[in-house]
Amino acid sequence: MKIVLAYVMAAAFSLLYANGVIGTVNEIEGIVKVSTEGSIKKTNVTKGQEIKEKDLVSTSKNASVVIKLKDDSTIILDESATVHFPSQKEVSQQEGKIYYKITSRDASNALKVKTPFAIIGIKGTTFIVSADANNSNVKLQEGLIGVASIKQEFELYRKKVQQEFENFMKKQQSAFEEYKNAQQPGFAQITKEFDLKAGNTVSFDGNKVHENAWTEADEAEFKRFEAMMR
Repeated sequence: MKIVLAYVMAAAFSLLYANGVIGTVNEIEGIVKVSTEGSIKKTNVTKGQEIKEKDLVSTSKNASVVIKLKDDSTIILDESATVHFPSQKEVSQQEGKIYYKITSRDASNALKVKTPFAIIGIKGTTFIVSADANNSNVKLQEGLIGVASIKQEFELYRKKVQQEFENFMKKQQSAFEEYKNAQQPGFAQITKEFDLKAGNTVSFDGNKVHENAWTEADEAEFKRFEAMMR
């Protein structure tokens, strides 16, 4: 029964993307460009426009675009962001900040997000990726994602926060921030890949990866993106 169900889901997913359409532009602000496969010419994106496989979408300064995928997932490009859609199962984020709200998928159709610093494997989750030279990080709101290194192994520094203080911090956020900043990082875990759980962030500095708990600023950032979908 499970095999039959998996086959039906895979077949339905294939039909959904049979015409090569990745999704549709739902909202747009400022200047957003798209270039198609085999062309160096960039054209202005308009609301309602279809985004297809092999398309490269980029936003200018003070611009943003909301792309609704065919499976009802949502991808939002913030200003000065660039993303390429090689296939229905892969997104290549080249620069900037992008919000992902991905619906549940079966294992055979799981989406991969390739960035300059790592490959993120997901099935269904909500997260933000920043891929800039001086600010590379991933913030996970819900679900679970796998983060794999593109080159050398990571030096992974997991967060070290006492559970008792985590409970106390709910009423004393500012004191908690001071406490966290005073903590010394633990020994690095040398690994090629790791899982990131909801409510955490990881920042990348070369092959060094630091995990931290969410802050009020992180929460506000997700709310800002969510407001763009209304």
